[in-house]
Amino acid sequence: MNGDYYEQWFKNKLLPNLDPNSIIVIDNASYHSVFVENIPNTSTKKDDIRRWLTSKNIAWNSDMLKAELLNLVQNVRSKYEEYRVDRIATLHGHTVLRLPPYHCELNPIENIWSVVKGKVAAENRTFKENEVEELTKKAIDNVSDETWKNCVGHIIKEEQLMWELDGMCDTAVDNLIIHFDPDSTDTASEGMLSTEEVMSS
Repeated sequence: MNGDYYEQWFKNKLLPNLDPNSIIVIDNASYHSVFVENIPNTSTKKDDIRRWLTSKNIAWNSDMLKAELLNLVQNVRSKYEEYRVDRIATLHGHTVLRLPPYHCELNPIENIWSVVKGKVAAENRTFKENEVEELTKKAIDNVSDETWKNCVGHIIKEEQLMWELDGMCDTAVDNLIIHFDPDSTDTASEGMLSTEEVMSS
């Protein structure tokens, strides 16, 4: 798979089958994440970085090192980081929701794939490519609305657990913050809590 193949599938297979104003959940695979334009990076030639900066009306000096030019790019990078499939989705009235990096457990499709692969494995007898392809199509067609509902429900529970854990982390960190009275005449060392006091708070 690459960005071009994925984009063609996205336009010709996925979008025509979506309801209006759909939300498309996408992970951060490289073929999902091809930028509309190439933004300079460390492997970009110095002259190409200069040309890119000039095209964006960003001033640079001829005596700047490559690292300095890349700093200029970094300062505006977020303005130009638009993904091709995101733009296509927007033009068709849809919204792309990208998962946080390395959090595939927040995507119900992972659970669906697990169901599909389990069914293929259970029925595979010859291990030949054409049979596996047919079994895969059959397994996908047989994924029920109820299965989807259960997988989405599982993801919602995962999200809620993450929010709870995030709140617990915030509380734990807040308890470790030491506040000093600005009017106090105590020295910094006198105002510090012992390890035992921190652990018991």
